[in-house]
Amino acid sequence: MIYDFSVKNQIKIGVIGAGYWGLNLVRNFSKIGVLKSVSDLEKKRKKEVVKISKNIHFTTNYKDILDDEAIIAVVIATPAKTHFKFAKEVIKSKKHIFVEKPLCLNYKDGKNLLELANKANKKIMVGHLMLYHPAYIKMKEKINEGLIGKIRYIYSNRLSLGKLRKEEDVLWSFAPHDISMILDLVKEKLLKVDSFGASYLKKKIKDTTVTFLKFSNNIKAHIFVSWLHPYKDQRIIVIGEKGMLVFADVLENKNKLQFFNHNIGWKGSFPEISKAKGKSISFNYSVEPLYAECKAFVNWLTIDKTVPSDAEEGLRVLKVLEDAKNKLKENK
Repeated sequence: MIYDFSVKNQIKIGVIGAGYWGLNLVRNFSKIGVLKSVSDLEKKRKKEVVKISKNIHFTTNYKDILDDEAIIAVVIATPAKTHFKFAKEVIKSKKHIFVEKPLCLNYKDGKNLLELANKANKKIMVGHLMLYHPAYIKMKEKINEGLIGKIRYIYSNRLSLGKLRKEEDVLWSFAPHDISMILDLVKEKLLKVDSFGASYLKKKIKDTTVTFLKFSNNIKAHIFVSWLHPYKDQRIIVIGEKGMLVFADVLENKNKLQFFNHNIGWKGSFPEISKAKGKSISFNYSVEPLYAECKAFVNWLTIDKTVPSDAEEGLRVLKVLEDAKNKLKENK
């Protein structure tokens, strides 16, 4: 997957929300040269925005961005529970949308947004960042080339200590990235979703969850997420019939993506395993994944270059999240 980074853009974009991740988006859209305005309820955020660029207009009233006819698209980087509200208003203001993951917090609202956007002929892109990571893109390329044969099983860990949320489970905060990658890799029909979790810090807010996905052709996956973990671990492992691929984002670039060609045979009724050393697979990391994601949105608006995380993809991820949420309630 290659993105065009040389397009000269005359479009203008606004950002609603200048918190921790919002500022990262501000930095990258400013670097691309399309950012006009940023809105946040807290006036103190203006200092952080000005550090990025003195040319960015700051306002505490997000409606200033919606009313600005020069702005054709709005980035929503607010708490997940507000995504539906803001996205609906942005569509009514006749602007395109980039919304951080998840699209919103229930499938019905997500479907409503897609219908409204289609009716208004507006585009919605969801911030499923890992789909734009060069190591993941290379992993997908190797799988499509047949390096590991048919996919048999996928599992992922997204663990850390901190970045707690008071409004949403860790499932909604951490798992969208892994769900989006798994659905992107496995083209088979999803048959079943199950999920288990526990609340330790605040009642009804899950701090750790394990979600199981079952696809047709006997392909399975599980996703372990937690913000109560002693160390950071972000990796996805794809096991195929001819080998295994590991994308470990916590490692340095030269070791982020590795191929393991272990050999498993039988001697009579006993299995024999011949372990192989992991072979690093190189990839081009000349562009920051978030920059690539932001640029992909700009390219979609300017040259109609499609993106892997449009609203329909976001809706598929949202359906898995909602099914997992319902299972969490059942599996108390």
